[in-house]
Amino acid sequence: MHLLSFLTSLVIPHHCLLCKNALKTKEQSICQICILAQARCSKLDLIPHERIFSTVAASFMCALINTQSAKQLCQNLKYGSNHFLAIELGHSLLGPCLQSFYQKSSKKPFLIPMPISKRRRKSRGYNQSEKLSEGCLRFIRAQGIDATSINLLNKTHHKRSQVEFGPFDRWTNPKGSIGIRKEVKQRISENALLVLIDDTVTTGSTLIHASKIIRDHFPSHPLLILSLALEV
Repeated sequence: MHLLSFLTSLVIPHHCLLCKNALKTKEQSICQICILAQARCSKLDLIPHERIFSTVAASFMCALINTQSAKQLCQNLKYGSNHFLAIELGHSLLGPCLQSFYQKSSKKPFLIPMPISKRRRKSRGYNQSEKLSEGCLRFIRAQGIDATSINLLNKTHHKRSQVEFGPFDRWTNPKGSIGIRKEVKQRISENALLVLIDDTVTTGSTLIHASKIIRDHFPSHPLLILSLALEV
């Protein structure tokens, strides 16, 4: 928390986005009680998407079920100009997920946030997946794990939001909208775990498209798709 934020909180306390209780000094946007209270994904919840992502030889992990409170969090970190919330959720929820996967892999994680168009970045002020990656990276490094975050993907075309499409059209909408940054590609080592990070998963169409692009350039690297919330 910034010094100015700390001083103003003495007069005007900051409150949890969900329960509205005053936040403690080190809490950002959401209290730890509300984070712990969120419904977690079970192994059973993940099975349908694990099958989908296996088509690109990718593993899949997700922290939360997209309950009403999780939807509120995702809406706020995406449209509420609240990048502090995205960093906190990346640290508290995605970080532990990646740590558990790393214990099975032991390869250096390269965190790859899903890209957004210049238009959306301008309207939102930031890319929420980048901020989730930032928080996740802080947690992982605090555990003594050598990791880095890298903007490997770029958005080549602005497309209409997936929210506007039905399940069938979601699979065709993302095509041709994502590319690889060739100058960044060279920075990824052979002994690397690629971790594609996004905020929410519905059909998985956009993540599948991004994964195929990654697979074209890194056919043998282990690939993990890591998301904050899952629609079930």
